Amino acid sequence: MSNVPVIFESIIHGELRPWLDSNKPDMKFAPMLSSVKTVNPTFPVLYEIEFNRPVDNKTKYYSKLILNETHNYCNRIVELINEDKNEQLMKYWLNDTLNKRLKTRIKEVGKLIHQNDYSMVYINPHKVSFDKDSDHKADTYIFQLLKVALIKTFLEIQEVFKYLIDDDVLIEEDFYTQLLNEPIPEKSYLKPVPKTIFIEEVVQVEDPKQSYSLIDNAFNSFTYKQLNTNPDYINDLYDGLKSNKFIADDSSKTEFKKIFSGKEITKPVIWTGTISDLHYFVKLIHNINKSVVDLKQHQWEVACKCFILSDGSPFDRQQLKEQKKPKSKSAILEKIASNLA
Repeated sequence: MSNVPVIFESIIHGELRPWLDSNKPDMKFAPMLSSVKTVNPTFPVLYEIEFNRPVDNKTKYYSKLILNETHNYCNRIVELINEDKNEQLMKYWLNDTLNKRLKTRIKEVGKLIHQNDYSMVYINPHKVSFDKDSDHKADTYIFQLLKVALIKTFLEIQEVFKYLIDDDVLIEEDFYTQLLNEPIPEKSYLKPVPKTIFIEEVVQVEDPKQSYSLIDNAFNSFTYKQLNTNPDYINDLYDGLKSNKFIADDSSKTEFKKIFSGKEITKPVIWTGTISDLHYFVKLIHNINKSVVDLKQHQWEVACKCFILSDGSPFDRQQLKEQKKPKSKSAILEKIASNLA
C-alpha cells in the first residue's frame, strides 16, 4: 500500500489541475457529481471542514472529491501504519507521510495560491469581486479548500499516531507561519468535532444507601476485541507473560482473563516485570496492535486497576504513562503481545 496522496497530487500536478483547458467547461462536471462516493472515516475524527458553499458544478465536483479524499487518505495511512508491528517502521511511515508527503503538498499549494493570486477575497460571499473571471474564481475555491483539507489531513493523522511522535505536535496556526508564509486567518474553516461526553448516572441498587456512577465503571478493564470469537488467544498471552516472568508464577488464569473482559477487577494480577515493561505491554495491546477496545486515553488508568506491584501496592498512573520503551525486553513483549493481534 502506498502513502502517496494521489488525488491531492493530481489536483496540484496532474490531470485534475483545474486550470487545464479540459477541466474548464463547467457542464463537464455535472454528470460526474454522482460518481464521487462518500467515504466514511475509520478513525476518531478531530475536525470537520466548514467551507464556503460551492457555486457551480465544477466547484461542487472538486469539493466532493477533496473532502472525500481527506477521509480516504487518512483511512489508508492508518491502515498502512498499523500493518507494521515494528515501532521503527511505524515511525518511518508516519514521518514520511507527515513531513515529506503532506508538508510538501501544503507548501506547493501555498506557492500556487501566491503565484496565481488565489486570494480568499475572490470567493468571499460577503465581499464578491467582479474583476476576476469565473475560471479564476473556481480555481481559487478549489485551491483554498485543498489547503484546508491538507491541513486537516495532517492534523488527523498526527492525532491518531501522536504516541509515536517525539517532537512537539503541530497546531493549525503553525501551518500558516511555518509552511504557507501567510498571516493566521481570523476565521478557521476547521471546526473541532465535539467529543463524546459520558453522562454520569446514579443507579440505585438493593441497598438504597449505596449507589454507583457509570463514570466510575466505564473503564474497568481492557476488552479484547476477539473475546467472543478467539478467547483461547488470551491463554497464549497468559502463558507467554508467565513463562517470561512478567507476571507472578501463582497468577490465576481466571483472574488474568478478567483483565480482558471489560468487567470490574476485584483481584489485580501481580506484574513482576519492570514498570517500563508494563508501559510497553499496554502500549502494544492498546496503541500499536489495537487488540483491545479503544479506552479514549484511559489505558493507563485501566492498567493500574488490572496490575499491581509484587508488594501489593498500586502502580502510579502518571509514572506508568511516562515510561520509555524497554531496550532489553521489547522484542520479547512484542512477540507475546502478538498473541492477541
